[in-house]
Amino acid sequence: MGFIDRLVALIRGFFIRRGDDLVSSSPEAIRATYATAIDEAKRRYKEMQEAVALLAREREKTDVALKKLDDEEKDLQRKLEGALAMAQGEPNNPGHREAGTRYITRMKDIDAKQALLAKDLELQTQKVEDYKTKLRDFTEEIDKLKREQGELVAEFISHRQIIQLEDRLKGLGETGVDESIVAIREKVGALRAEAKIATEMRSATVGTQDVAYERIGAERDAAARFDELLKARTEAPAGAPEKERDLG
Repeated sequence: MGFIDRLVALIRGFFIRRGDDLVSSSPEAIRATYATAIDEAKRRYKEMQEAVALLAREREKTDVALKKLDDEEKDLQRKLEGALAMAQGEPNNPGHREAGTRYITRMKDIDAKQALLAKDLELQTQKVEDYKTKLRDFTEEIDKLKREQGELVAEFISHRQIIQLEDRLKGLGETGVDESIVAIREKVGALRAEAKIATEMRSATVGTQDVAYERIGAERDAAARFDELLKARTEAPAGAPEKERDLG
């Protein structure tokens, strides 16, 4: 996982862990957070680019040194050929032999240096190519961050609008209408109960009055009947046999 991938994962994890934190509480906050991450990625890219440039410069120096040694070796080879030719023509002149010996010694030194420099050049070239690949990946990752910044902001806005719409619909469907209906039902139920109690109380009062009226009427009927019986007894001849009582 590259630096940008780790950075993206870090940002996502931060959003998930912190939820409604300042860095993810609004589209502007998300843009600002990603902008900071992108700036940091660009800074690291710049540093890597400068380091790769220095490495490439060292590779060029090594390559130039190798070419100089190669040119020097070719020159020594020509001089050696000349020394051999002169020594062949003047065998008693030791100077030719000394010069040839000097050329051969120097050529051996050049061969050793060339071997080391060639190895360094190979490693430097490989490093430059590797870091150039990383720089290209870095560029792609920065572009990915930029795309994701826009995508996450758009997704955030979309989800927030959906949540707001759902809350609105929920408020209309449940909080507003349903609770209003429940309140009306409760109010009507309470009034219905009050009316029932009032009716029961009124019925109880009328019933009590009816019982009282019936009792008074019965008492008056009984008093009138008593008066009739008393009158009949008073008007009957003395010594007349008593008739069977008719209480009506």
